[in-house]
Amino acid sequence: MKQVFKLLLACAVGVLPMSVGAKDSEATEVRKMIDKVNQHWQAENSPEVRSFWDNAVYHTGNMEAYFLTGNETYRAYSETWANYNQWKGAKSDNRAEWKYSYGESDQYVLFGDYQICFQTYTDLYNLAPDDKKIKRAREVMEYQMSTSQNDYWWWSDALYMAMPVMTKLYKVTHNTLYLDKLYAYLQYSDSIMFDKEENLYYRDAKYIYPKHKTVNGKKDFWARGDAWVLAGLAKVLKDLPEEYKHHQFFVDKFQKMAKAVAAIQQPEGYWTRSMMDPEFAPGPETSGTALFTYGFLWGINNGYLEKDIYMPVVQKAWNYLSKKALQKDGTVGYVQPIGEKAIPGQVINAKSTANFGVGAFLLAACEYVRYLEASQSADRAYWCKLAYQMAYPVLSNMSKGELQKNMLVEVSPNWDGRDKRVTYMETFGRLMAGIAPWLTLPDDDTEEGKMRKELREMALKSYANAVDPQSPDYLLWRGHGQALVDAAYIAESFLRAYAQLWLPLDETTKKRYVEEFQQLRRVDPPYTNWLLFSSTIESFLAKAGASFDEYRVNSAIRKVEEWYTGDGWYADGPSFAFDYYSSYVFHPMYLETLQAMKDAKAYTRIAYGKYYDRALKRAQKFSLILERFISPEGTFPVFGRSIPYRMATMQPLALMAWYQELPAGVTNAQVRCALTAVMKRMFASGHNFNEGGFLTIGFTGRQPNVADWYTNNGSLYMTSLSFLPLGLPASHPFWTDAPQEWTSVRAWGEKPFPKDHHWRDEIRTWDLF
Repeated sequence: MKQVFKLLLACAVGVLPMSVGAKDSEATEVRKMIDKVNQHWQAENSPEVRSFWDNAVYHTGNMEAYFLTGNETYRAYSETWANYNQWKGAKSDNRAEWKYSYGESDQYVLFGDYQICFQTYTDLYNLAPDDKKIKRAREVMEYQMSTSQNDYWWWSDALYMAMPVMTKLYKVTHNTLYLDKLYAYLQYSDSIMFDKEENLYYRDAKYIYPKHKTVNGKKDFWARGDAWVLAGLAKVLKDLPEEYKHHQFFVDKFQKMAKAVAAIQQPEGYWTRSMMDPEFAPGPETSGTALFTYGFLWGINNGYLEKDIYMPVVQKAWNYLSKKALQKDGTVGYVQPIGEKAIPGQVINAKSTANFGVGAFLLAACEYVRYLEASQSADRAYWCKLAYQMAYPVLSNMSKGELQKNMLVEVSPNWDGRDKRVTYMETFGRLMAGIAPWLTLPDDDTEEGKMRKELREMALKSYANAVDPQSPDYLLWRGHGQALVDAAYIAESFLRAYAQLWLPLDETTKKRYVEEFQQLRRVDPPYTNWLLFSSTIESFLAKAGASFDEYRVNSAIRKVEEWYTGDGWYADGPSFAFDYYSSYVFHPMYLETLQAMKDAKAYTRIAYGKYYDRALKRAQKFSLILERFISPEGTFPVFGRSIPYRMATMQPLALMAWYQELPAGVTNAQVRCALTAVMKRMFASGHNFNEGGFLTIGFTGRQPNVADWYTNNGSLYMTSLSFLPLGLPASHPFWTDAPQEWTSVRAWGEKPFPKDHHWRDEIRTWDLF
């Protein structure tokens, strides 16, 4: 068996993308372009300029370049600009004179061209929280939302300038008014300048056909105007919650617009200034082309646009941007000057550059690098290898009904004597809860994609065997109380991959799961975190449309609220214990119970949405604490019971990363680097697996003395809960952003780091009736 396992590991390493190929070479070249363009611009232009739209657009590109490259000079340049502008757009403090028609003076506070700066201010806030950075942004936008007007966005440019401000500030505040007003404002924009037949926007109401036509009698869609919209929609979707009631509206608009734009690309790769009448103002234009390219690439990278359809469009556009628009000295040329329309006879050449054109180029180039490097992330490759190493011995056996035959079982030295067959449900349920998000990603032809598909197919067979009384791997669902615990992890895996792991099951298997979950009501859970095992199962039943026990859900919720001790910590029952059960159970299963009840649209006494929002903030605080627990060496404090669960201690941090709800001051790159460091420290020796390839009892190796009386080596598969960010696409910034030092590295390295503070509950809830 040992030789078989060694061969398995060799195969696991072999299938990962380890070689340097054409994509690596191109990505390196594009990175050089980014640095050349940005360093050239910053060398020639002072950051101490006003916060009006043209400068602010540059900074949206500059910040993207910072996240991708980690070049601190770029961040500092934007921070200098923000400080120079006092973290404001237009500076008037007299609300009575605030305007939103066109204007460049300090009274035009509500004009979108003076609000785009808030995008960069919010990015800087999320890197190093300080209320001054977004104080003005919140003041302006929340005042605007308090008015009855919806006509703030009367020109297409505003949909890039202001729409992403709304979603970025929503991410900070979780005030849904930002989303509702965003939708309302866009509805107004659509009513005055959107062409439903073409799925494109006129620059504003002056240009609507047939009132306005090109000299050739055609519809006049201005390339940069529509490019603002497509890029703006991409930025909105980046931060818009999938469960938001109008989410599909934004998805549909983005996809339809992308299709319309792609259809009128010129053979040379660019879009002419008048998109449907190339003869009206012929020749290339860079700012619109770059923004379109960014939108297409973001859509591909995040699963909204089909790669096979849109990459040919991108390749032609990038060929234009990199070979014609980009000049040898780093200048981005062929940028139409500030204006609002295609102008016949206007000369645009290699020397025609502008700050906003540079920003647009940087956005496109950075997103292209994310695409090119998606399969080359060393950190992701390591995570995939480790996840595969854990999962394969379990699923390859269980899919054939041979897990109970072949698993090398270990139990605690002080085992309490219960039936050792509980091991198999613990192994399967906990493993699947951890890798489920990874298996939600679509199939592709990458080596990782092949691994993922293999594990998913084995998992679906394993799910069926788990509830089939005729299968040798039918799990021990009955006759003991422990089944409640690990049935909850199976239910949790379904919640985490509902469409990919629950819906594909055949009706007989689904019926069996419902029956097995419902019969667990015979178990009277102890007055601890076990209440959440009941609520997770029952809330899954609610989401699946089966009969559920409302009392088991709501009583668990009420007790969890009673046991909240503050600042992100939960007590495991009436008395507080200093352990990691806030990680293992409380934060994730509480959030998932509440979310499942929301998904089920259950109407009971409890306002699940408000409870969820409050629980999310607590989870964010606890994830911040966990990130600070990780030492510069990649270790974390070892305390409390169940410590052999290893990296399950980091589950809330992994969960917030997967949800993209990390708190301000904790970035994607910080978390990736910190968790990778811990994984490598913990699993470097190779002693975490026994001779059969299954996890062995211990913390960083074989350490059976740290086991509790209920511990078997199936229990230890809870460590897979740290793999949740694998559910983010390989091209996501979590994987592609430049490495960043986590908090303890900075603190112990005499570098600036965010100060910590107490978080209080601000959301209050009352029974609905």
